[in-house]
Amino acid sequence: MRNPANRGRARAVVVAALGAVALLSCLEPTAGQVDLPGLDVPVEKPIAFPAGKKLEFPVHADRYEHSGGNHVRIEVTLLRGGAPVGVMACNGFELEGGAGCGTSATHLSSACAMTVPAGGSDAIRAVARLANGNNTASFEGLSVYIRD
Repeated sequence: MRNPANRGRARAVVVAALGAVALLSCLEPTAGQVDLPGLDVPVEKPIAFPAGKKLEFPVHADRYEHSGGNHVRIEVTLLRGGAPVGVMACNGFELEGGAGCGTSATHLSSACAMTVPAGGSDAIRAVARLANGNNTASFEGLSVYIRD
């Protein structure tokens, strides 16, 4: 027979795990993602969005290291026929002061959002840059997720 205290602990662990999975799924891409080979390298991807669609852009890194506080600045350009039709830039990923590292981090800033303009778009261009070029950071598996 199981001890009631053990059942309670097991239940708490299951609830905590389910909560963590639910929170992470809130940041997963729902409309696509743009994988970036590194900082300062723009990448275009053909993904169409209708006019009026609200988009959010969480930033994900599989692994990162940094020295000094910084923000990973995300610049997203919506394109139609190769021409820009909408631009959004935000500080999407905060690297706190000092030196540090991390794995599998996804961040969503409320400023990292835009509405697709009239006429829609047929492609997206994304690039990540450091807001403070005096400090350093390196990334593996850097992506801009697209959520609608």
